[in-house]
Amino acid sequence: MSYNKFLTLLLFLRTGGLKGFLNFVLMKNKTFYRPPLTFPIFGLLRHKEEILNIRDNIFQGSIRYPEMEKKLRKASRPVIVDCGINVGVTVRWWFYLNPKSIVYGIDMMQEAQDFTITALSECARKNYIPITAALASTNNKALEIKYNDPLFGGNSVEVSKKYMRNKRHILSSTLDDCLRKYNIKDIDLLKIDIEFSAAPMLCGASETLKKTKYVLLEWHDAEERKNSVICMQKAGFIIKKECKRNIWFKNF
Repeated sequence: MSYNKFLTLLLFLRTGGLKGFLNFVLMKNKTFYRPPLTFPIFGLLRHKEEILNIRDNIFQGSIRYPEMEKKLRKASRPVIVDCGINVGVTVRWWFYLNPKSIVYGIDMMQEAQDFTITALSECARKNYIPITAALASTNNKALEIKYNDPLFGGNSVEVSKKYMRNKRHILSSTLDDCLRKYNIKDIDLLKIDIEFSAAPMLCGASETLKKTKYVLLEWHDAEERKNSVICMQKAGFIIKKECKRNIWFKNF
């Protein structure tokens, strides 16, 4: 963790300058700076979820894994499937690691896709494939989503609060079904952050897991972690690293 955090500190200082560096150093549990805010690598930050995402996942190093980053940088055209793109911070990070990446971004909120596409550079946009879907173990199951802000990272089909003002209905899809038409041969990285639904999603991803080298999974409660780990181990993966609520798996 300290190794990743130290390198991240240097990266933010080098690319963002002192002002950009301090924007994130001074943030602890609250959003110290508010958008709009321009920051290298990620561009114009228009939503507080972007700042929090960068702080928690990149700046604090929770999704930094040197072994995987090295492989992504060296790959000629790595394929990445990002499940739960939200405001597209991780999508932009994958393109930073390797601008030639092909990224399939999946999210159940169309607003997340629209926001992410707008945030990407023109070059990255050409290599980004947006897929709007609610991932689950089966296809065509009716789901209700309750939310206030469609770009809030905690939106979930599993946990809906009574105080949430808006709702919409969507049919579920399996990850295998979402990707089948693209005829992907190999996946370098599968990232999963779908708010309590990782384990059910993995039950509908057997074909995808067979061709995946690494998986980055963020869990949100003990049950999701336990069931997800069981699914991953049955699929032939081992745990390579854990940091906070993130687990890195490698396919053996």
